[in-house]
Amino acid sequence: MAKAKPSPTLAEMESKLGYKIDPETYPGESSKRFYSDLRPIPDSTYGKTRKEFEEYEERTYRKDEKTNSEKVLPELDVVKTIVHGQDTVTLTCSNHVVFYNVTVDVHHGYGFDLPLLFTSNEASRTLSIAKLQLNPTCSPIPLFFRLPREVRDKIYTFALPMGKWQIGDVDNCDEFDFTGSIGDPSGFYFPLSSELTVLRVNRQMRQEALPIAYRKTVFHLDDMDDLIKLLIAVGRIGRHNIESLELTWESRADCELKWDEAPDSDDLFLMLPTFHVATCVQLLKQCKRLKFLRLYFESDLIFNMSPNAFKSDPGICELCSVRGIKRVQIWSLGHEPIEQCDLAKWLKGEMESPGEEEENKKGIGKRDCNQ
Repeated sequence: MAKAKPSPTLAEMESKLGYKIDPETYPGESSKRFYSDLRPIPDSTYGKTRKEFEEYEERTYRKDEKTNSEKVLPELDVVKTIVHGQDTVTLTCSNHVVFYNVTVDVHHGYGFDLPLLFTSNEASRTLSIAKLQLNPTCSPIPLFFRLPREVRDKIYTFALPMGKWQIGDVDNCDEFDFTGSIGDPSGFYFPLSSELTVLRVNRQMRQEALPIAYRKTVFHLDDMDDLIKLLIAVGRIGRHNIESLELTWESRADCELKWDEAPDSDDLFLMLPTFHVATCVQLLKQCKRLKFLRLYFESDLIFNMSPNAFKSDPGICELCSVRGIKRVQIWSLGHEPIEQCDLAKWLKGEMESPGEEEENKKGIGKRDCNQ
């Protein structure tokens, strides 16, 4: 069996990088930020240096360390803000000699905030997508757009097939560029599928057909971190029109943190995630048209965990606040239904029950009938 490659020492990494990390001035240190993969910035100097060193090795491997003159790079100590309605993305480039030198603050009008830390290359992709919004495409097809809108919508419905969207390889996924997609808070430019040619005819047709395309697509995510990135990347158009989601109730960032705290534990796979749950649920609640949700759990966790411990888990309590979904399924990681389990039945019942808004509407309707 091949031996694992030893971890580099701090001195070895600093020697190859050519600089040292100053914990007092590292970008984004004033608040807890996350890298683009939603892993938190480490507290230790070694952890920060290791992330810088990984970026250094990746650039060396790709041989793209030379700056492309066509890249849209943020200026030092200049704040750039991308605005779409009440949603904003603010980028600030520091003058620190590090790869991760751009703080990015994502803010949505409903109270959502996500503080990030990007490399200049990642920030360049964000700004490049934002720049596209200034360049409208060709004019619409006159004859087609003379048809009534309801007729056009029916044509889009027939022209757009049912589809499934998922990330094939989390570590090497070119079709889903989170850092670029957040540069478009509307979600207009999100690359939903290259096979949907209707979305590539012209700007107006894409604008009209894109919501229908989202409604006819099932989104499958193997991790809640990926769901968070997706629901930010698809923008308001995507969040307001997604109807079907399949999600594994796990978090890579959460697992890594727990592994760091207890590397010898054999029970990590039986622990419910906590780290990104509130963020995930906050975004899920913006999917107003969500009708179908399939949740995947480790089957041993569902069958063997104490009912009281499961129901009182902070993450499960957050999840149960997402209500009014027409159909909820609970499956195992082996892709088999486990809804016969009492805990699965309970969770399904909680999430399918009417939300507060539905209850209020029913109450108003009853009062109107009695008057």
